[in-house]
Amino acid sequence: MNLPIDYLRTFVSLAETKGFTRTGIQLNRSQSAVSMQIKRLEEEIGKKLFERIGKSVKLTPEGNILIKYAMRIIKEHDDAVRALSKPDLEGFIRFGSPEHYTTGVLPKLLARFASAYPDVLVEMRCENSDKIKEAVDRGEIDIGICTQISDGGQIISHDPVVWVAAPEFIMQKHKTLPIAVFEEDCIFRSWAIEALEKSGIRYRIAYVSRSISGLLDAVKAGIAVAPIILSNVPAELKTVDLEHGLPVLPVSNIVLHKTKKKTSEIIECFSEHIIRFFGEKI
Repeated sequence: MNLPIDYLRTFVSLAETKGFTRTGIQLNRSQSAVSMQIKRLEEEIGKKLFERIGKSVKLTPEGNILIKYAMRIIKEHDDAVRALSKPDLEGFIRFGSPEHYTTGVLPKLLARFASAYPDVLVEMRCENSDKIKEAVDRGEIDIGICTQISDGGQIISHDPVVWVAAPEFIMQKHKTLPIAVFEEDCIFRSWAIEALEKSGIRYRIAYVSRSISGLLDAVKAGIAVAPIILSNVPAELKTVDLEHGLPVLPVSNIVLHKTKKKTSEIIECFSEHIIRFFGEKI
């Protein structure tokens, strides 16, 4: 039995997106190419890995067994490639990100990069997406990841924005909904307010924070519900949606911006690391 690494990447992506079209977009492949790779992987294993449910899919019992090994194989493969390809990089890189990604995603991303390239110092800057993009354009930072707010850059992943609430939250139709939001220049705040107003839901801003940790603290205390990206939802909280009476929020496109004022092996290497990491959605 042979398990090609490209097939395993496609398998993991499909397990996460639950759709052939979304997987194709994520991996920059056609829907037919995704379908063919999954078919060949299933033929190689001799087991069905997915159950088709309309336009969506879910893992079979055999698929659930494979997913843990596939993610481990991909990680070990990529770690080996990084260790053998450019082990002698040294220097520093200036990196920027909104606070949304610094809570769950970036600590793992930076730790893995530091493990592979211990002689590269990453200088971190945390601001809103528009300020990060402007800083990249001015050459003040080398690489930035942002929520898509304009044209340009490279879309590297997608993260739904969801309403998060305390476990005991119940939507009460005739009461004003308390919400916790970021400061006024945050796109998630704009999306949330626009969705509530379009749905005719009365709301009040009960809590304003500059940080994701502040919003989550307000939600945990039962003060409000908040719009955040799905990857930042902690296990002790729940997401609420149309079934609970709240409107669907947009999907956030995560965009990579690189400075045009200079290029270097470190910038390219770190860019590849970010793209690969967000593709894995660890």
